[in-house]
Amino acid sequence: GGRTWQENNEGIIYKEIWSLAQHPVTGELYAGTGPSSVFKSIDGGDTWLDCEQLRTLPETKEWTFPNPPHISHVKHLALRADDPAFILGAVEEGWIIRSTDGGATWQNVKDGVDFDSHSVTIMPDNPAVVIATGGEGLFRSTDGGLHFAAVEEGLDRRYLAQVVVHPARPRVLFTAAAAVPPPLWRRPEGADGAFYRSEDQGQSWTHLTGGLPAHLYAAPRALAGDPADPDAVFVGMSDGTVWLSEDGGESFRPILDGLPAVRSLCVASR
Repeated sequence: GGRTWQENNEGIIYKEIWSLAQHPVTGELYAGTGPSSVFKSIDGGDTWLDCEQLRTLPETKEWTFPNPPHISHVKHLALRADDPAFILGAVEEGWIIRSTDGGATWQNVKDGVDFDSHSVTIMPDNPAVVIATGGEGLFRSTDGGLHFAAVEEGLDRRYLAQVVVHPARPRVLFTAAAAVPPPLWRRPEGADGAFYRSEDQGQSWTHLTGGLPAHLYAAPRALAGDPADPDAVFVGMSDGTVWLSEDGGESFRPILDGLPAVRSLCVASR
């Protein structure tokens, strides 16, 4: 249950792990790394296979990151429950990657989506709908992640964190954002964070304010739900605090503080 750990990296050639996803049916594991690569395990993580074709994509010469040595990473991975061979990933910075054969081959999806991609989420009730977030907003696909269009209604912050899908009502989504990218989080007004909910699977959003201070100086960095408690939403912030909603976003309360704050080393951002 997390009390003790052992290293399971056999076959992983880059140990800077940014993302990890497990297929709910097959149990297959996928790890996204920096430099941008994906590794697959079919034995519970004991050994890993390199999905090496990803690194041969011609677009990889454009992939980058603001900090020296400007090396991109696979920040987020999404798997389709009804199709174990279908994989999506968000490259920071390098658009969206997509595989339909279990990671053997990949394509780089660039149409309508942010170059600075942060996350990608497949809707469980309708896998054709995919939500991607990035440094310049939120983007929605209705063709399985081949083409995207920007969504702006109700979103008044642009530096997006992940998306959480309500376990019992998959048309209800949650996300959070900062008004500015990391280099500006040190300004007097901070990141100016905000939390949001969508009732129509990402087509429009409502700014949530219940229980929150009038101004959030910290930036949202991580969101999570709880399958055992569908109305629970957790938001981890750059100042080391964690906020919890137990009523589907109607109100939030701080449940943890004192964690180490995130210290951004970014000197530039798109």
